[in-house]
Amino acid sequence: MKLKHFFIIFILILFVAVFQLLAGDKNKAEKHPEVDYSISCQECHSELTPEIFQEWQDSKHGVMNYGCYMCHGDGVEEFAAKPGSERCTACHSPQTVDFSQLPV
Repeated sequence: MKLKHFFIIFILILFVAVFQLLAGDKNKAEKHPEVDYSISCQECHSELTPEIFQEWQDSKHGVMNYGCYMCHGDGVEEFAAKPGSERCTACHSPQTVDFSQLPV
């Protein structure tokens, strides 16, 4: 009986350790590559990621020239390559954004 309890406790500890290891990777903050502030986000990304830049430029945010930092952060203090819907609600009410239409 003691061996059974020991085995169950061992499995639980192992499960928690593996979960902590996997969760630790997700909790690390995303980092933007070194930022050259002598050029704009648009100028850099039009060369480095032209497809993504074009997608933004054709979007309502691009047409309004809505700055990248508003959703993605400044690239130094905070950065989110794929910002979540919580960034949208800073400017939009939840009723005006169809979150099911946002890319994953």
